[in-house]
Amino acid sequence: MAMSATRLLVLGVVRASGRAHGYQVRRELLTWGAEQWASVKPGSVYHALRQLLKGGMLRGAGVEESGEGPERTVFELTGSGEEEFVRLLSKALSDASAKPEFFGAGITFLPCQSRRRVIRLLRSRLAGLEDEQASLRSLLAEDAAPPAKPEHVWELFRSWVVAGDAAVSFTRELIERLENGAYTMAGEGAAVFGEPGWVPPADTGSESGAGG
Repeated sequence: MAMSATRLLVLGVVRASGRAHGYQVRRELLTWGAEQWASVKPGSVYHALRQLLKGGMLRGAGVEESGEGPERTVFELTGSGEEEFVRLLSKALSDASAKPEFFGAGITFLPCQSRRRVIRLLRSRLAGLEDEQASLRSLLAEDAAPPAKPEHVWELFRSWVVAGDAAVSFTRELIERLENGAYTMAGEGAAVFGEPGWVPPADTGSESGAGG
């Protein structure tokens, strides 16, 4: 799932920028702290760019001169890339089994969909989480530990219940905030975070970066 998170983040940065080279994408993700919460490493960014280019979701859009090293290939989304971005974003926000880094990538680009659609996606996630919690609680209600499992294994199940309760609470509260008008979402005015036309901070760094 980490690769799905990286693909979504890379597509999202290129989409928001209109055109971007590898170092620009990497730098933007580092400013978001994605290396910590989404396990995005420099190599994974360039690998994702190559795979997305190979898969027809990105295309080369020229080169950019660099005073610090080789020319940098500039990328832009194709129609297939836009479809993949929407697909991954929708899955990240709706799938109750999404890993934290993938859900985090979805939250990052939350404003890139309409308010109504995001609420619908999150309701799907909430329903899945509630089903999972019901199953876990049913398991905990049993009198005996699972066959061939030591008694303390219950603590593992309890930790899942606690984490699941937190996920349910967060998702429910986020839905309520969105229903009450929180945040500026796609279609509600000027370009919002992550939408084409949104301008990331200026690139002031320097790095030659293989493939970037």
